[in-house]
Formats: sequence, C-alpha cells, structure tokens
Amino acid sequence: MLIFDRDFEAREQARQRVGTSTGVTEREDSSYTLSDILELLRRYAKVIVGITLFGTLLSAVVTFTMTKTYTAHSTLVFDRNDTRPYESVLELQQLERDKSAMDTEMDLVTSREFLGFVVDDLKLMDDPYFNPNAAATQSAGESAWLPNWLPFAAAPGSDIAKGRADLRERLLAGGFQRDRAITRLYDSVSAARRGESLAMTIYVEHEFPQQAAEIANGVASNYVVWTSTLKEHAAKNTLNYLRTQATALTESIARKEREMAEFTSRSDLTFDPRDDVLRARMEQLNEQFTLARVDEAGAWAKYNEARQLLTKGVDEVGRVLTSDLLSTLRTEEGRLLRTKAQLTAKFGRNHPLVMDADAEIVSNRRLIDEEARRIVQELENDAKVTTVRVQKFQQEVGKIQKEMQNRNLDEIRRRELERDLLAAQKRYDELVLRLGSFDPEQEEVKATARMASFAEVPSEPSFPKPELTIPVGAIASLLAAVMIAITLDVLDKRVRNANAAEAIVKRPNLVSVPSVQWALKPGETPYHHMLANPHSAFARAMRSLCLAWRSLRPGTEPKVVMFCSASAGDGKTTCALGMAAMATTSGLRAVILDIDPKPDGAAAVLDIPNRNLSLGMVLEGTVDLDALIAVAPEYPFLRVIDSRLGLHDHDRLFEELRRRFDMIIVDAPSLDRDDDAIWVCSHVDAVLLVVAAERTRQQDLTEAIERLSVNRAPIAGSILNFAVARETSPRRALRSLPKKLKESFRRLAAGDVENSGGRDSRSVPGNLQRRARFRRTKDVAAL
Repeated sequence: MLIFDRDFEAREQARQRVGTSTGVTEREDSSYTLSDILELLRRYAKVIVGITLFGTLLSAVVTFTMTKTYTAHSTLVFDRNDTRPYESVLELQQLERDKSAMDTEMDLVTSREFLGFVVDDLKLMDDPYFNPNAAATQSAGESAWLPNWLPFAAAPGSDIAKGRADLRERLLAGGFQRDRAITRLYDSVSAARRGESLAMTIYVEHEFPQQAAEIANGVASNYVVWTSTLKEHAAKNTLNYLRTQATALTESIARKEREMAEFTSRSDLTFDPRDDVLRARMEQLNEQFTLARVDEAGAWAKYNEARQLLTKGVDEVGRVLTSDLLSTLRTEEGRLLRTKAQLTAKFGRNHPLVMDADAEIVSNRRLIDEEARRIVQELENDAKVTTVRVQKFQQEVGKIQKEMQNRNLDEIRRRELERDLLAAQKRYDELVLRLGSFDPEQEEVKATARMASFAEVPSEPSFPKPELTIPVGAIASLLAAVMIAITLDVLDKRVRNANAAEAIVKRPNLVSVPSVQWALKPGETPYHHMLANPHSAFARAMRSLCLAWRSLRPGTEPKVVMFCSASAGDGKTTCALGMAAMATTSGLRAVILDIDPKPDGAAAVLDIPNRNLSLGMVLEGTVDLDALIAVAPEYPFLRVIDSRLGLHDHDRLFEELRRRFDMIIVDAPSLDRDDDAIWVCSHVDAVLLVVAAERTRQQDLTEAIERLSVNRAPIAGSILNFAVARETSPRRALRSLPKKLKESFRRLAAGDVENSGGRDSRSVPGNLQRRARFRRTKDVAAL
C-alpha cells in the first residue's frame, strides 16, 4: 500500500505556498539552442509558411506592378594634372588630382547649381517626367529634347547660346517649377568611381531608356562645358583683377612720389647728411655754449672770492686783485710808509711832517679801497655778462634741439613714404611680370575632363529586378515570420516541456508521453495503437510510468493512484487505460475506477455497456462489488468500474479495493468540469497530474494545484502528455525537419486536429472497433 505522511505533506505544501510561488518560473536563459529553434519551427510551421508565402506573393505583385526604371551611364576621365593658370603661386598651377579632389568633383556633379545648368541646357522644363506641369506631354518613345546635348558643339547663334544669354530671364520665369525639376533630376543622377581611378561614371535613372541615355550624355558633356566655363571665367576675372591692380598701383606710386617730394621740400630735408647746415650749426653752438659756461663759472668764482676778501680788508683784496693804478697806489703807500718811518725816527710821532705822512697814507689807502671796489664791481659785471651770454646760447641750443626733433619726425615720415613707395613698386613689378606671362585671351583654357564613354540606351530595366526583389522579399518575409514566431512563443503561456511542468507542480515529471497522432490510422486511438504495437513509443512510456509508480515510495506498496488534469482533453483517460493495461500484462491485478462516467470515457473506449449501477449500492450492501466490475468483452484482463462516488463511507470502499487489487487507477473528472478530484484526493495514495504539452495553460495548471492543495492532495508528480520527441543530434533533427514539415502539411490538408487530446476519449465506431480487436488478440499476449 502506498502510504504518505499526511502531516509532512501538509507542511511541505504549506512551505512551498509560502516560501516559493506556485506560478510559472520565467525562462532562465533567453537564448535558443538549435533544438529549440527546430522545435519552434515545428510548432509554428503554418504561421511561418503562411507569412513567407504571403510576403513572397506580395513582393512578386509589387515587383510586377511597379514602374520600371532604366539606368544609363556615361563616363568622364579627368586629367591627372589640373591646370590652373589663374593661380598666383607657381606650385598651385600644376596640381595632381588626389582622392579628395575626385570626391569634390563627384559632389559637384550632383550639386543643385550644376543640375540647374543641365535643366536649362537640356530644356527639362518641357519634360513631364521632371515637370508635371509641362504644357505638352511627350510620348513614351520620343525624346523630350533635340539631339543637341553637346553644348560645346553649338554654334554662337544656336538655341543653346541664346539660352545662355537669357538664362536670368528663364530662371525668373521658371521659379518653383524649375526648382522641382532640379530636385527630380537630383534624385535621378548619381556618380561613382572605382578606387584611385580618375574615371568617373555618371548614372541617370528614367522611365524611358532613350531619355535616360540622352540625359546621361547631357550631364557628362555639360559638366565638361560647365567646368571649362568656370575656369575661363576665373581666368578672365583674374586678368581683370591684375589689370585693375596694376593701374591702381601706378597711380599710387605717382601719388606717393609727389607726396614725398612735397614733404621733403616742405620739411627742408636733405638727402645728403653733409648738406645739413642745421646739424653743423648745432655742433658750433654746442661748442660755444660749453666755452661760455666755463667763462661764466670762472667769472663768478673770481667775483665771489674777491668779494669775500674785500670783507676782510683792503690788504687781502690787493693780494687777489691787480691793476696798474692799484700797483701804483701800493708803491706810493710803501714810499709813504718809509718816509713816515724816517721822519718818526728823526723827529718823533708828533712832528708835523710825520702827521703829514700819516694823512698821505690814509688818503692813499682810501684810493686803494676805491680801486679795489671798482675792480670787484667790474668782476661782477663781467660775470653777469657771461651769464647773459650763457642764457642766450642755451636758448639758441634749445630752439635748435626742438627744430632737430621735428626734423627727426619728418625723417621718420619720409622713410615711411619711401618704404610705401618701394612696396608699391615691388607689387607693380610682380603684377607686370604676372601680366606678361598670363594672357587667357591669347591662350586656350584646357578643359578639366573629357568624355571617355557615351551612354548606351539600356535594354533592360535596372529596377525592379524580379530575380532579386522576389528572393529578397521571400527572405525578409521568412525572417519576419521567424521573428513573429519567436514573439508568439514568448507570449505563449502554455506548458511545452517537462521543465515547465516541474517548475509549476514543484514535483518531478514522472514520464513524458510522446504524441503518436502522426502514427495513428483513421479511427484509431492511442490506447489501441499501444496494444497493436507493443514496442511503440507510447507503450514504452506506459511501461516507464509503471516503473515510476512502483518507485514512488521504496519499501511500500502504493496501490491507489488518481489521474486528474486541469482541463478536459489533456489525455487523462488514455494514460489511465495505458497504465492499467501495462500493469495487467505485467501480472498485477489492476482496476480502473472511472468516477466520471461519460459517453467518451474509459468504458466507452473499451466498449463496455453501462449497467446503471453505483458505488453507493455497494456501500449500502444491496449490491456486491463484483457486480460493478466490468470486464472488456474482447480484453478480459482489463477491469473497469464505471460509477460516480456517492455520499457514503469512501474509506471503506477504498479499503475493499486495496484488498482485492494490486493497483487501483482512479480516472477523475477534469478540474474545469467539477471538483470531485479535490475531495477524493484525500483517499488515494498518489495524485498524478496529466499536463497536455502545448495545450495546458500555465495559469490553469497553477490554479489546479492551488485547488488540490485545499484538501492536501498527495501530488506525486506530473505526466507530460503529447510531448514532442526531441532529437538527440542537431544533424539528425535537421534531416528529419523536412519530413516533419511534410507531415504537418499533410495533416493540415486532411483537416486533422493539431492536438490528440480530443481523441483519447473518442469512442471508435463499433464495427471498426470489433474488426480491429480480432486482429490485436494475438498481439496482446506479447505484452
């Protein structure tokens, strides 16, 4: 008997409900292996094939309904040396074209200014393709222009020459329509080149091949003319500029010479320093001024010394001052002093002669003092005269210095005028030299490029190309279909594999029952297929289920097992019949308790008639249990009890069943129909949840487990029914993929249902079933 520890089971289920969510676990790895991709392709084969066929058909329809576009191309070859005679630097006049120069040329080909020149020259305003508002519509086979797309070959009085003359009027008259024509031509013209080549190919797209070729030739030739015209205009502008500058420099040189002559004359400047009288006068005055300062210093020194000595006495002055009169007076004074001394010695101090001598001495000394003062006054006068002279010299030197300063400024200005004149003369010499070597009127301006290949009228359209667009559309549709399939797979919340079932049930998946719908014959059920093919995949799965059932509790004897499912059509009855048949063939006494009698139940599959007996009658004692046990008419080893449970003692019923049989398989109704399985689960030893792969929703399975946990159902594990057999080798899976897709298309064309859940409970017609059972009687013994 299979015995469960109810308290342990209750604690375990409570822990799972609180600690971990019973919901679906998210995909741990968002990547897809090769097997996952093959499985995804198998599941969504119809969606992928449908979207791919629709996309391919749509691309084909669009390809053949789109307007055909023809592409013509002409080729230009550029000279390696780009001659630029208007350049002033000699190195720039002969430059080699590099990649950047060629890229610039390609940009100029598609510039709006050049394309406007092409529109005007080729008269594209009259073409309805470029100007929908054109007055006259050209036919598809005619050209919209005269064959004069070579402007350089036009005569001076031709339409092109006249068109260039009144280009401004045409631009003003065109206005918005001309701008639209330029835009349309811009979308039709492109340029390309290969590697470092100097050849550039111009591509033009148009609805008509002849016009495409003409426009391509016109664009190429107009580019040659346009660039040559620009170079010619640049050369002429350069020449006019040089001549204008030469004239201006001539006038400037003459004006500067006159201005310098007038300035020199007005400033009294001399070009020879020896002729500069002012400088000589300045040197002379400096010498005289220096001598005068020396004389002044000496005169004032004598005067001051004489004045100081005069304050001390006449005798001291006489030592410094000298004159004839003073010398005479000094001599007379000496004579008088000698005479006095003789008279004093002879007559005494009071003698009249002595007194007369004293009077003469005093008078002489007075004369000496007066003479000394006169001499000092003369020294003072001489010093003052010297000072006045020095001041005069100083004024003259200052005046000359001021004049010299102004003259120096005039010299600086004169040198500036000389430098300006010299610079103007050098510029004039360069301009004259440039004008002598550059004369575009006498020399021919070399064209920038030349046409190397004229456009050929295309014979096949360049777009659309069915051989390219249809395969690309098919591939894009296939990729879109795969992305849609992956999106649907991510949004699909159905249980698809055993891992998902284990994550929800929180129990191991005991066995994965493969889908045998592809191997069934018309009117055949998986149960009968198992009996007829003992070595089929379904039979091996049922044998594995019996082994897993015996291994649930090692050392115990589990007997009562209940099959239940979240929804009808999950293959619950088929699994119950298969397990019962496999257990019976293995020597076990097995019985199927179908508590959900219905027209497509286990009894109907085994062709057992309903005898209108109930289990309640057994519990009441009115009917024996053997009376309720029905045996299949053609398979006497398989026993079935087809009756609902009543409101009686179910424990006594299951005890009686355990006593009589080794395995009691309870086929309970699905949980979406009624709740009998919830309340019967407490009387069984194990509950097996049947999950239909790719059919049972994760939310329904989660709700079913939550409902069973109300009565502490002993859920032993899950059974993944209708599982897809995964290939062990990706190479083998790839080889078998076409066969699987072909089988899917065959089933789709035959109108078969995708899932076999609806067939496990469908009764086989009586006559066909009887004929089939006689053929299987010999094969049953092999089980």
